Amino acid sequence: MSYHSSQSSGRTASVLNFLLTVFFAILFMVYFSLTAYTKDALWFYSVFEGEPTLGVIRCYGTEVVLEQSSEQLQTISGLVNEQISGDKRWDELNLTDETYLDYQTNSRMMILELYYDQPQRIHSQSPFFSGFDTLLIPLDGRHSNTNILFNLVRGKPAGGSFHVETFAPVLEYIESSDLCKLQ
Repeated sequence: MSYHSSQSSGRTASVLNFLLTVFFAILFMVYFSLTAYTKDALWFYSVFEGEPTLGVIRCYGTEVVLEQSSEQLQTISGLVNEQISGDKRWDELNLTDETYLDYQTNSRMMILELYYDQPQRIHSQSPFFSGFDTLLIPLDGRHSNTNILFNLVRGKPAGGSFHVETFAPVLEYIESSDLCKLQ
C-alpha cells in the first residue's frame, strides 16, 4: 500500500507548473523576437492571397497584358498564390536595375509581372517582401531554373528574393492557354 502525501503531489504540480511557465515564456520570447525582426505579427502565416489588378507576360519580346477582370489573370494569380503559400526560401539575391531592364526587353526570356494596387506582404520569417506592389517571376531565361520570385516597390527592385517549390503549373497554364509558348 502506498501513501502519497498532499505535500509530495504539491511539489510535482509546482515543478510541472514551473516547466510549463518556462516553456511558454520561451515561446513568447521567440514569437515576439521574430515579430520585432520581421515587423509582421503574422510571420508564421504562410498563405498569400493577393489579387493583382494587372498582369503582364513579357513573351520573348512581345507583351501580353491581362486585365483584372480576365479569367486568365485570375487563374494565373491563383496558381502563383498557391506556390507562394507553400514552402519558400528567402535568398539575398537581388534584382538589379540592369537585370530588370533586360527582363523587360530581352527577346529570349519569358517573365510574368503581377501588379497590385495596394501594398502587399508575403508573411515569412524574413523582413523582406513587405510593401511591394509588383511581383516578377522569370519563367524562361535568367534565373528561371531556380523558381525565383522578385518584388518591386514603386517600380524599383526591392531586397532579396524567394525561391518556391516550382512555377511549372503557372508555365503550363500560360502555354496551354496560348498566352505564350516556350521557345
